[in-house]
Amino acid sequence: MFKKIMMTLLASVCLLTSATAVTEYATPQTVQAATKGKVQVKGSKKVRLYTSKGKKTNYYAYASRKYSYSKKGYIRIGKKKYSAYKLNANSYWILAKNVKTVKNTAPATNLYAQAAIRMPSGYTLSALLDAYKGSPSPEFVKASMEGMEINNFSRIVAGESKDDDKMIDPDHLSANDKKELAEFSLRVINSARGQLGLRPWVYSEGTQKLADDVAKEYQDHGHSIKDNGHYVAGIVRACKKNGLNLDDNYVEDMAGFTINKKTMPMGEMKRDIYFGLKQMIFGFAGAGEAQRGDRNLYREWEHAGDIFNTQGSRHDGDYNYYGFSISRTGNIYSMHFISVPSFIVDSKEFNNSFRP
Repeated sequence: MFKKIMMTLLASVCLLTSATAVTEYATPQTVQAATKGKVQVKGSKKVRLYTSKGKKTNYYAYASRKYSYSKKGYIRIGKKKYSAYKLNANSYWILAKNVKTVKNTAPATNLYAQAAIRMPSGYTLSALLDAYKGSPSPEFVKASMEGMEINNFSRIVAGESKDDDKMIDPDHLSANDKKELAEFSLRVINSARGQLGLRPWVYSEGTQKLADDVAKEYQDHGHSIKDNGHYVAGIVRACKKNGLNLDDNYVEDMAGFTINKKTMPMGEMKRDIYFGLKQMIFGFAGAGEAQRGDRNLYREWEHAGDIFNTQGSRHDGDYNYYGFSISRTGNIYSMHFISVPSFIVDSKEFNNSFRP
């Protein structure tokens, strides 16, 4: 049994007309585990829930409800080991002897789903700019909550196709797998940008090399997302190595996860990426999808300002060149979303020899 923790580093990476200091926030995040099935309590009495260590919680499951679970395994209570299901809603465990499985009646055509972001009607660039400046309107927050609800690829276990069943090692990706993940994340970003009338970001070999060099800096020097900040010295070295005259972090957004296994299905990796991007777009700072109905957790808009080039500057509406990479430190995996604004590429001040 392994425990997975998802983390997203919330940071503005904008570069306006001058080198402005980056504001950073480190917030632990948990990806909602994909649903494997549902269970229902036997009989009419409520049933106690347990932690992964077999400790009683103050929470119960009730006979009138069906509960989605992400895995079936074992927990130890005292000296005995019991078969149990891990519930999606709160990650607590329910003993198998107390429940029955509920047959999935969903049609087979719903097994796979294409990943994309559908933007709610109340999510506009002008409303985002107000939120980015610190004053999100109630209508914009409501639209963002709707966005977290209706965009459910991170809650679909099957992935996009049968090909997503293949196992990958995030620390040793093949060239094809690396490009597939970069193109996947870019497709998700551009699916949202297009609905707001923005020019798509562009995948480029130069930015991909920059992304790989940033990941190498993290890995070689033992840094990760868990350090509560970007590894600025390494980012600056990678930028200068690639011909960008930047003296701070103006290219990286980062998410990551801690997991006690070396391989995972491609589909699981895509769900992690999708969840992180969905959080960034809709300003969600909660600990997992189960909290997406809590209005108070919609409060971080720096990422959305980056992704939609909307920060109240003369470069609003521009586009970026893009690459994606992953680094590992121990059992911590950091995902590096690297983008270089087009105006920096065109700038004699900031671009010495970078070629996208």
